[in-house]
Amino acid sequence: GHQDGQHQILEHGELVIEQDRIIFVGFDYPGEVAERLDFGEAVISPGFIDLDALSDLDTTILAFDNQPAWQKGRVWPRSYIERGPYEMYTADELAFQKHFAFAQLIKNGITTALPIASLFYREWGETVAEFEAASEAAIDLGLRVYLGPAYRTGNQVVEADGRISTQFDEPRGLQGLADAIAFCQQHEGQNNDLIRTMLAPDRIETCTATLLQRSADAARDLDVPIRLHCCQSPTEIDIVRRLHDLTPPEWLEQVGFLSERALLPHATQVSGRDLDIIRDNGASIVHCPLVSGRHGGAIRSFARYKAMGQRIGLGTDTWPPDMILNMQVGLILCRLLDGNAQACRSEDYFDAATLGGAQALRRPDLG
Repeated sequence: GHQDGQHQILEHGELVIEQDRIIFVGFDYPGEVAERLDFGEAVISPGFIDLDALSDLDTTILAFDNQPAWQKGRVWPRSYIERGPYEMYTADELAFQKHFAFAQLIKNGITTALPIASLFYREWGETVAEFEAASEAAIDLGLRVYLGPAYRTGNQVVEADGRISTQFDEPRGLQGLADAIAFCQQHEGQNNDLIRTMLAPDRIETCTATLLQRSADAARDLDVPIRLHCCQSPTEIDIVRRLHDLTPPEWLEQVGFLSERALLPHATQVSGRDLDIIRDNGASIVHCPLVSGRHGGAIRSFARYKAMGQRIGLGTDTWPPDMILNMQVGLILCRLLDGNAQACRSEDYFDAATLGGAQALRRPDLG
């Protein structure tokens, strides 16, 4: 149950559903019911909200013991750019990925998902056609989703001497934004409002200022969330500093990107005023403890971020898309980094996976 702004445990409680609405949570429902189901030793809770939901066949697991990624073929080399990037999946394979991944999310208790997929295997960005197929998969499975094709104006490239630079194609990225806006306008609110939309510029180091500014303007006009991966790797930090002489949050604030609509995975690489900037602009951090931990990273720490007043939701972003495992790993990392077993509790992470996601999406009806 939920009361006084927080979750409540109601042992042997009752939940009454009428059509697509929960109309009662508590004890001794006074009204008539058409059917009564006793689930015995079970927990009935709000579904998890996954703000960075794995939606392709995650190949980052191949990098467990194959690091650094740029030396192992996980960043485009200059020679590949010169030959011309190409689509490595067929339309049918992309549709299958979404359908399979969405089923796995539901299996893990995730009922609201904002899909994420790698652009490494793509010619450039995601397409409207594949997200129309994703919409059909979500409708078929009954998953609440926020959909929008990812787009970018640039991509990381490994030069022959090992340097990592960024190759830009701004017109291509702006066309991707235009396509994403059209998708939002066409699909927002479909399937009895289970299909919502979002804007998804890919990574901060692959975006120009113009793309970010226009994306933020579009998110405001459409009133949809906008997600941008940032503060997640030393390489990203180096590229942004080299290009703009600012940290990622400083640059985002300068170009007017940050707002209460902004969702920022992963925030593991921060310094100076970065966290204050994110908090003061109302943006939400998307905490993905499992995938961050696999790559030797973590937010430092969940308890500290919460004490600062940061808005934090959770994401899976890797295989398995297991939110409970993410909560467990996050709990361990927080206690380890703080050196204190009482630094955070299980319910703190449960709240982040439910109420935190709802706050990030500005959805008081969820969580």
